Formats: sequence, structure tokens, C-alpha cells
Amino acid sequence: MDDGLIDEDARGAASPVTRVTAPKASDMLAAQLRARIRSGDWGEGSSLPTERNLASQSGLSRASVREALRMLEVDGLIEIRPGRNGGARVRRPAGEGLTRHLELFIWGQNIGFEHLHDVREALEALGAYGAAQARTDRDLEELVRKTEAVERAADDLVAYLDANLDWHLAVVRASHNPLLVSFMEVLANAIHRSTESDVFDSAEVRASTLRIHRAILDAIIARDADAARRRMTRHVGAARSVALSVNGAQTPAVSGKRSTALRKRRTKRGG
Repeated sequence: MDDGLIDEDARGAASPVTRVTAPKASDMLAAQLRARIRSGDWGEGSSLPTERNLASQSGLSRASVREALRMLEVDGLIEIRPGRNGGARVRRPAGEGLTRHLELFIWGQNIGFEHLHDVREALEALGAYGAAQARTDRDLEELVRKTEAVERAADDLVAYLDANLDWHLAVVRASHNPLLVSFMEVLANAIHRSTESDVFDSAEVRASTLRIHRAILDAIIARDADAARRRMTRHVGAARSVALSVNGAQTPAVSGKRSTALRKRRTKRGG
């Protein structure tokens, strides 16, 4: 018996060999083109070789080349324009793609409110910390406007919730961390829905929110990053407790559920 072979009679039935699948030619070409774009060889706005040239250079059919280009277009790495002066050009991926994929993931995986708010708490604390360090004078002007907008909307739950979400996004944007901003914008819709509760239709709850907003703003103005993070953690943690008490930890973060108060108000306002 050769040492390199398995004697099934002597050792029992051998595990089957897994199926070997060769990658498609279009997948391999797409991987090459992605690498060229990500390395910076082809900068934003650069024109890719024509389909004919790519087919000639790669030795693939025009159909395989078109399939590879469609993959890059889906990735958001290129845009394809038809016509004589068209073709494929390199572009920076837009945030909409990330938003769409993450929202689908939250829905498809049936992510519950507890996990959503765990992530929100971490991201917003980091955002407040970064905002206190990196904010500009223009950021402060925007944050003051957003804070005052929340205060003006305190008597209208629908307007208040919209203004409150804008305030939270403004804090994260002031951190100038593009990845953090992208994640928060993705989660914004789910977070907004999680606060659409009759519990938030309370003057006491909203008054408390206005006070902590001012405290967080003061810390950002003073560039006190630790205080900004600590206060935001306390603020988002309180909102988390309220949302979970109403919705439950396992309630899907993306659903069609809305509070009675909000349904009435949105109907009156045509929302």
C-alpha cells in the first residue's frame, strides 16, 4: 500500500473530497480591475480601457468583459455611460450603497433593538468624543442651530423626533470621521423608528433631553472630549432603556410599527 493513499478497507470509509470549483474568467478579471483601482493606478475620473481593448489584453470574450465591468459598477467603483463618448470611468463609492446594504442586512438578519442600541451607544459616544477634538467653528454654528431647532420643536412630537435625529447626526459629522459618519447615517432610519413611541410623547422626557443636549454641546465647545463622551453615553443609554422597555430587546429594528400618537400626528400633517 502506498503511504500517500487511503486504504478504505483498513481505515474505514474515507471522507469525500470536496468539489473543486474554478473561478469564472469574469470574476478573475473583475478582481484584477478592482486591484488596479484600489492601488491608485486608475484614479477617480480615469477612463478604463474599452471593452474591445480589455478583451484583447485579457484574452477573454466581450461578454466576459462586460460581466466583469457590471460587477465593478455594482460595487460602485465605476460608472458606465453609453454612447460614442461613453465608456467606464472610475468613481468613488457613494454612501448610498453602504446604506442600502446595511439596511438590508439589519432587515434580513432580523436585528433586534437591543443590538441596534448597543452599536448606537458605542458609535455616538465615539462621535461626541471626536467632535470635541475635531470640531470647527462652522461645526459649532451648525450644532447650535440644531440644538435650538430641537428646543423649538419640543411641543410637537413629530417635529421633535426629526430635529433630534438631525442633532445626533450633526454631532457625529463634527467628528470628521467619514467611516463613523457613514455608519451613523446607515443606522439613522432604524434609530429614528426605535424612538417613535408614545413614551417619548412626554414633556418631562423631552425636557430632560434638551438639558443633556446642552451639556453635550458645552463639552464640545470646551473641547472636553472625555466629558462629551461620558454625557453622550449617559444620554443614549437612557434612550436605550426607554426604547427597550417599549419595544423589547428582540423586536426587529426595521419594521412597520409606529406609535399611536405618531400615527395620528403624521395623518394630520399628511406624513
